[in-house]
Formats: sequence, C-alpha cells, structure tokens
Amino acid sequence: MRHALASLALATAALAATPADVDLKERQLELLRAEVASEVQLQAAGLLDELVYGWTQEPPFSADTPVVLTGVTVPVSLGTGLEAYLENHLASLVTKNPKSRVQLVHCPACSAWVVRSGPTGTVVTRGFDDPQTLAQGGLSTGGRHALFLEFEAEGASLVLRARLTTLDASLRIVWARTLTTSTATPSLLRSGERLVSAQEARREYLEALGGRGLFLVPVRFGVRAYATGTTSSFANTPFFWLSAGLEAAFSQARAWTASVNAGFSWLPQSHVAVMAQGRVARLLSGRSTSLTWPDLYGFIGAGVLFGQGRGLLPFRNRVPTIDDVVSTTTSNEPRATLGLLSVGLELRVKNRVGLVVFLETLPAVEITDNIGTYVDLLVRFQSFGVEVSFCF
Repeated sequence: MRHALASLALATAALAATPADVDLKERQLELLRAEVASEVQLQAAGLLDELVYGWTQEPPFSADTPVVLTGVTVPVSLGTGLEAYLENHLASLVTKNPKSRVQLVHCPACSAWVVRSGPTGTVVTRGFDDPQTLAQGGLSTGGRHALFLEFEAEGASLVLRARLTTLDASLRIVWARTLTTSTATPSLLRSGERLVSAQEARREYLEALGGRGLFLVPVRFGVRAYATGTTSSFANTPFFWLSAGLEAAFSQARAWTASVNAGFSWLPQSHVAVMAQGRVARLLSGRSTSLTWPDLYGFIGAGVLFGQGRGLLPFRNRVPTIDDVVSTTTSNEPRATLGLLSVGLELRVKNRVGLVVFLETLPAVEITDNIGTYVDLLVRFQSFGVEVSFCF
C-alpha cells in the first residue's frame, strides 16, 4: 500500500509539471552546457599558451624549422569546432612568438582521406595516420617534422599530449611533453604577443584584481614653469609642487575618472603657495584599462592657487622693478590669488605609476605681459608642467 501511494504521488507530480517548467529546465541545461564548454575552451587555449611559452624558453630546434601540424585531436563530445579554434590559436601563438623556432607549414595530404589496398585488405584512414602519406606530404611542403596534439579529459583534468616526430616511415619522436590542468583552477588569460609563465600570469591577475577598486589616492611630484613676459627683465621662478588627493572611476573599466587634489609649494626666499584642483580624465588608448600595456588618458582641469613671496611679483598687473625686489620684506610680500585651467595627457602603468604633462592658462594675467605664452590656441597657455604620480 505504501509503495502504491508513493508511485501515485510521483505520477501526480509528473503530470503537474507544466510545459513552462520543462522549457525552463532545458534552458538551464543549455546555459550549463555553454558555461562548461567555454571553460574547457579556455583551459585548452591555456595549455597551448603554456606549450608555446615552453618553446620560447627552451626551443625544440636550434634554428627555425618548418613543422607540419597533423591536426588537433579532442574528445568526441567537444566537437570539431574546438579543433578548428585550437588550430587557429596555435598558429597565432607561433606567428607572434618567433623565438619558439617553430614555423608551421600547410600539408593538404595530411588531413585528406587515404585509401590503400593490399594483399591483406583495404585500409581507409586519414593522411596523418599513414606514415608513407605523411612523409610524402611533408617532403612536398618542405617540412621534415610533424606536430601531433592530443587533448584528453582525464577525471577532473584536461590533458594535452604534444610530440614532434620526424616525417619518415619511422616517425621517430624528437620532442614530447604532457601538460595538464585542473577544472577546479580558473583559466589563465595570457596575451599572445607577450607570453609569460603561469606563475607570472597568476601574479598579474591578482594584481589586476587588487587594482580594480573604484578609488585611488594619487600622490604627485611636479614642476610648473611660467613663460617669461615680453616686458619683464627677470626669468620667472618655477614652482615645485607636492600634492595628494582622491581619484574616483565611474566604472570598473576606468574609462572616465574624476579627481580632486591639494598641493603645496615652497622655495626659500621666493614663495610659499597652496593650490586646490579638480580634473576629469578620459581614457584614450582603449575602451578599458589594459592589464599588460600602459594606458593613455587625456584630461581637463580647473583650480585655484594662493601664494605669497617674491616669486609672485610677475603675477601683478605692473612690471616688477629692481626696487620691488629689493624692498620686498616679510611684512609686505606680494600676494596673489589665481584661477587656472589646464589640459594635458597622462601615461599610466597598471594604475600605479603615471607621467603627466599639461598646459595651463591663467585668466587673471591675460592683460599683463609679465607672464609670456608657451602656446596660443585662441587661449594663451602661460604655464607648462610635468608631474610624476604614484597611486595607492
């Protein structure tokens, strides 16, 4: 009786399942299959990255050598699309890394079907499984070696068995490696132009994750130089600055950033000055920050500067004289409050170190010739600056 009731309950649940529930489960299975296939593809590409990286460190040949790729073998369940992708990925890696000493050459006979009849029967096989056909195909393309790549799934690991053989009837193995990865380990994404070891790629990955925050604290060391005016007989004193602030990104891509900072400048017998400034920057070298290459930003900014001392004499509306310089004392040092607008470029490496160059215009001194002009683009840029920034 109890078994009958249990069977009746299961049957009722099966009948209660609606077509919408069945479609939902099928879609979930499709998403799961796509996720697994994507991870397997990334792991297979990572094994090829490791293979070619090993060749760049220890080339299998002493000189550039033509090699025939006999094909890529993958488990049947992964499909032929993965084979084509891995063949193209390998060709791209070898082309971008000539230090591997391996030059892939095309062999049409190697991938063709071959029918061979003899006293013992007829054999139908692929060209790369027949030593005589493989040798003849390799000789016609100029290659003397063949590369065999076999991917296999062993438990929770994906295994790559690679071997280089001679293109003759003996198929003598001259180089062989077995590389493996675990499905529990996240795939490593490496650039084909700059292959690195798995350890270094993992370190760069962790550093990138550590630098993905939306907020940075930049500390900048810089200098501002002011052009000498046409009516001034004195060279304007450069201002050396130490500043710090806060930078915020609008997204993880860091395509747009905004920052505010406060600076301090002091030069004995010349000036003491403070400054507050804000900047808005746009990434020019791509759509998101790069993990391997420097990033170039363009920015505009605005700020206000307040200072006092002899170094501020050129910022007054009249031309300074020798008497002005001699008569300046602590009690009557000239003071100035200036607004400034800036445009510039910043080259930044991994959001840690940056080099900044910029031009500034001082609207308050437009009517005086004490300060000259570096660039005149409908707006007079009287100041040129360089900064080195460190972000924390």
